[in-house]
Amino acid sequence: MSRQVWGEGYRMKRFWLPVFLAVLLPAEVFATAVDVADGIKKVEPEIKAYVKKRAAREGGAPYISALVRGDINGDAKEDVFVAYAVEGIGGGNFSLLFQALFLNDGKRLVFRAERPNGSFGTAQGKSYIPRKIEKGRVICETDEYGPDDGVCCPSIKGEGEILFRDGKLIEVESVGRGKRARSDPTDPPAAR
Repeated sequence: MSRQVWGEGYRMKRFWLPVFLAVLLPAEVFATAVDVADGIKKVEPEIKAYVKKRAAREGGAPYISALVRGDINGDAKEDVFVAYAVEGIGGGNFSLLFQALFLNDGKRLVFRAERPNGSFGTAQGKSYIPRKIEKGRVICETDEYGPDDGVCCPSIKGEGEILFRDGKLIEVESVGRGKRARSDPTDPPAAR
């Protein structure tokens, strides 16, 4: 008799435990896919695993928005620079933006560096959108929020670069189109 009661209780626990966990845990814990922007044909498993892990740590859903390939460290192997977002943090529209570099060791891609790339949902800051890897640099377009911009629409467009130096990703100051460049103290006075 007690064995039969234990068996029924055990079956009930097997039913309710997943239901209980599904209600309490965020949906991102159960997510298995990494969303990828249209036009990106191939994303290696190492990249997907890294982005998915970062998204779970931040409490959001992973989305790869841009990916460029080229030799950034001069070893004649194709490295990968990826821009991604962790979306829906806290259940809303807020997203954190990141960029990561994966170097090719000849057998696989190995994560080497990451940098924050702003956020979406705050109407402030600047983000770098990678376009290509050229001569050891990631060539980017930039989007920056002006003082009167809404959350959806950064209005200041520019160009910039990201370098990989001493194990870090470093942004090179950019000048927005339509924005006056800083004067160079070596320019003649008429040019300033």
